[in-house]
Amino acid sequence: MPFVVFIDYDNLLPLQKTRGLLDVVTRALFQMPFFEERIHAKCEVRVYGGWYEGESFTRLAQDVTVQIQNDFPTIIRLPIHGGATVSVNAELAVALLQDPGYPMFNTYRRKGKPANVRVENPEKIGCNDEECILPLMKKMLKTGRCPKPGCEVGQVNLSYRHEQKIVDTMLTCDIIYAANKMGSIVLVSSDDDFLPPLRTVTLQGTKVVRFHTQPNSQRASGSVRGTTLLEMDL
Repeated sequence: MPFVVFIDYDNLLPLQKTRGLLDVVTRALFQMPFFEERIHAKCEVRVYGGWYEGESFTRLAQDVTVQIQNDFPTIIRLPIHGGATVSVNAELAVALLQDPGYPMFNTYRRKGKPANVRVENPEKIGCNDEECILPLMKKMLKTGRCPKPGCEVGQVNLSYRHEQKIVDTMLTCDIIYAANKMGSIVLVSSDDDFLPPLRTVTLQGTKVVRFHTQPNSQRASGSVRGTTLLEMDL
């Protein structure tokens, strides 16, 4: 029975992205504890990110696709049992596992005025500069307009950010769905938003390993009703 490696691409560190997905997968498989009874195994890798801006592939999605096409499918030999092998295939997660024919578009979005941003009064933080720009910033964040009289420039024209939407929920749904279909599940991410679905599938009897991409992340390895939940560093 195959197992799945779910990779939260946005959660990878810059060095991990530079080394590439094949390196990430190899590092994870070399530490996997669930090969005691397997000489040959199959592994499906799904890579999650904001791949669509509207209905168009982002530049990052194109770059990662090229990387996947160059490096997968592949066979990885493990230093156990005299060289157990894992056949590995990889793909961008653009649709739910349960509904592969329905792409999830608009997962990478441009956002305008940031929410929940506060600006302190200059005097409160020890600034006595009469030309301090903090008061102007405060007015712009509050109104969304340039505070200079006569200026028609809006904040959305000056500052914006991109963010992923739907992706974490999609990954959560796939983890729960895969738990009912496949043997073991592996998650590469330090995002604690995934602790509830990981605990859910562990309670259902699925073996789970989470590889943390970030240093000094909280670990919660253990056994849940006799099933392993193992957290490790990548």
